[in-house]
Amino acid sequence: MQVESCDNLTMLKLKDSLDLQVAEAERLYYNCDYQQCSALTEAILKLDPYHDACLPIHISCQVELKQSNKLFSLAHNLVDLYPNLAISWFAVGCYYYIIGKSDCARRYLAKATCLDRLFGPAWLAYGHSFAIENEHDQAMAAYFKASQLMKGCHLPLLYIGLECGLTNNVRLADKFFQQAQSIAPDDPFIMHEKGVICFQNLDFESAETHFLDALERVKRIKKGIIPQRWSPLLNNLGHTCRKLKKYEEALDYHNQSLLLTPQSASTYSAIAYVHVLMGHYDEAVDWFHKALGLKRDDTFSTTMLNYVIDQLTEEKPPYPDCPDDIPKFNIQSKAVNASVSQSVSEDNSVTPSATNEINDMSMSIEVDMPDASSIVKE
Repeated sequence: MQVESCDNLTMLKLKDSLDLQVAEAERLYYNCDYQQCSALTEAILKLDPYHDACLPIHISCQVELKQSNKLFSLAHNLVDLYPNLAISWFAVGCYYYIIGKSDCARRYLAKATCLDRLFGPAWLAYGHSFAIENEHDQAMAAYFKASQLMKGCHLPLLYIGLECGLTNNVRLADKFFQQAQSIAPDDPFIMHEKGVICFQNLDFESAETHFLDALERVKRIKKGIIPQRWSPLLNNLGHTCRKLKKYEEALDYHNQSLLLTPQSASTYSAIAYVHVLMGHYDEAVDWFHKALGLKRDDTFSTTMLNYVIDQLTEEKPPYPDCPDDIPKFNIQSKAVNASVSQSVSEDNSVTPSATNEINDMSMSIEVDMPDASSIVKE
């Protein structure tokens, strides 16, 4: 009891400590609770506008929330006040990273790393600027540098393993994931990436196990609605269940993912594909149309939609109560009547042509007669 009372007194004394609030903000950031993290960091920066430990978390949170206007204003203030600090140019590089200008982002992030070679977040963002353009070698070089600087942090090792997986170096990726998990054994991001590696190795049972562990960890961290960041996890669970022919569970996971990202064309096409495998062609056509409404140039949805329509034309009748056998009609008698009517019409068409010739002749005579009379007079 005395120990608990001492702890409570200590927490009351540290309640207004900005460093303790920064640690809480970092916990919220790692748990993907970006809204609460942003609110807490803004409250800290109101008390201390240029808190060294809070600024990297605040900038990273604005990158996740895509708050480009706020980050633009913060970056300008930092550059005006502290042009020789790495955090200022780190904010500028993150702003250009948000708006999609990777070249400018790399330029300013490189300047941040030159000003402070030991500033790990700048090296991570520098690697992200290469990774977003699929330049895997340069990205891994930046992540390796970050891993040397950020001892005890699992993020550089996680990103290196991710890049190795994208280059189909699955074994090396698994080794880096193992190293990252030794540092942070309960991180759901690592569990998710290990599930992706198992999926690529066609080990669907192990992939399902890793994905379910990651989902359970996420639900344990965040009560209620899962953050939008975990939509790929639910989709990957749906793909894995589809491979294991658990179609109902696959639809359930895809629908959960659709609640988090309603405008995801890949989720719509995944749901449609599960309906195709279940033989529900009518539902599949509707879902493929929704996917193509969001992404017109989706090759998979277009190809599968054509296939499903071909299957429907072969299996379903063109209209309700359509007879299976085509009725036989008396085609010969109709052909005879048609030939007789055609011959009669040909006979009747002779007379007008003859009259036309006569009319032509009379017209020519009328034209020639005045010429002849003039000759006689002469």
